[in-house]
Amino acid sequence: MGLKGDTGGCKAVFQEEFAAAFRGCPRLSDVRQLVGTPRAETLAVLDGNVMVMQVPQPLSTFREYVQILVSQIAPAIEAAAHVVVVFDEPQAITRAKAAEQALRDARRKPKTPVCSADLTACPQTDDFDSATLLAEGCNVRLMQENHRATRPRLHDALCAAVLAHFVGTTGHGGGWSLTFDGIDARGADRPAGERRVAGVISSDADFWAPLLARATPIGEGDLKLTDVTQRVHDAALVEGSPVEGVVLNLVVTIDTDSFLVELAQQAKRAARATERDRSELTVVCFRETARKRKGDDFVTPTRYLCCDMRLFHREIVRYLFGGGQLRPELLAATPDAIALLTAALACCGCDFLEVKGCRADMMLPVVRDVVRRKPQALEAMHRIFGASEAAAHEAERAVQIVLDDYAHSLSTKPRFKRAHASASTVCDAQLLRAVWVAAYWNGREFKDCHRWGFAREAVAA
Repeated sequence: MGLKGDTGGCKAVFQEEFAAAFRGCPRLSDVRQLVGTPRAETLAVLDGNVMVMQVPQPLSTFREYVQILVSQIAPAIEAAAHVVVVFDEPQAITRAKAAEQALRDARRKPKTPVCSADLTACPQTDDFDSATLLAEGCNVRLMQENHRATRPRLHDALCAAVLAHFVGTTGHGGGWSLTFDGIDARGADRPAGERRVAGVISSDADFWAPLLARATPIGEGDLKLTDVTQRVHDAALVEGSPVEGVVLNLVVTIDTDSFLVELAQQAKRAARATERDRSELTVVCFRETARKRKGDDFVTPTRYLCCDMRLFHREIVRYLFGGGQLRPELLAATPDAIALLTAALACCGCDFLEVKGCRADMMLPVVRDVVRRKPQALEAMHRIFGASEAAAHEAERAVQIVLDDYAHSLSTKPRFKRAHASASTVCDAQLLRAVWVAAYWNGREFKDCHRWGFAREAVAA
């Protein structure tokens, strides 16, 4: 999923307003070559959930899925010496996200054929093994698309098979590594009824398993993408580390919320104390599939829309605060401004909330004006970074200021009367959710979602 996308959505608006930060590239290796970084100094982090969802429609067998994943990962290994594929961890996912997924599942029409027990088209629970997946007639696509309970074990089996393929064809060592984060090493052969233990499987498990071990699991792959780059960056500064010298991160996804997650992370990078520590460069690579133009035979080939996060962050800061060198107090307030922008754009539509009438193209200048003219909004937004969760509620005032100004901006536009009416009637739950999202995408999860505007079902055990 991600941010709401259309001509007035975040992806289109960012490309138009901050065009200098974007470039289209046909291959990941082209991205690295444009940057001018050697393969040995490059890390690629891929969203595994996206990869499995993007398997072409006609394919449905386990072997076909393995082959497609191999073909998706091979270009990343060509581009980067180290490749990490991250997956969601359902047991650790935020309860707000779990509730959203449940609603999405309820809306999805069932596609699995109804048949007798001895002729089931695919498993519908976690109780299956490798033999089931390889059996004739087992439709892996139905498992992935329709039965959330089957996905973790399916992903385990797929990743174990893909890793075995690359280790078998490439071998251990040789200055490369392939790692899967959020996978049970037992694959589909985990005993029935035994608890799944999501962890790390890798061609170099001795290094990557400890590096990616987390005291507090990260449920969403979108947030793992950022966490992996931070951990590798820290290890890259250690002499003799397998990732010593890695300075380029290629973050590969289709989820547009990575714009704001990575923007928040880039603000942290910009605040690092030393030049060596700030040398890390992240390029978010949004995979765009081939498309045929309506009415003729012209086909837009598959490519990556690449966003240089260092340049993107610089352009965002310049847009919000104005050009030139920022005064120290304004420089210190840039994370607060980016958090406010995150909350405002989340209101335009994301997995967690939507304020009807809000559009990214019209929201962006409103946030800019608030940042420049109403410092009290930044002061309130700063509370999400403090130690106190109770104090973070004060950030609601910042979001209310932005939404009030947004609604006022619509009042002078004759064709936006309905949007003005919707944006003018914001409820407390929407304000709370906007603050929660801003904190969550900054790496801070408030666990009691009910206190942040989500339905009580979202906090059920």
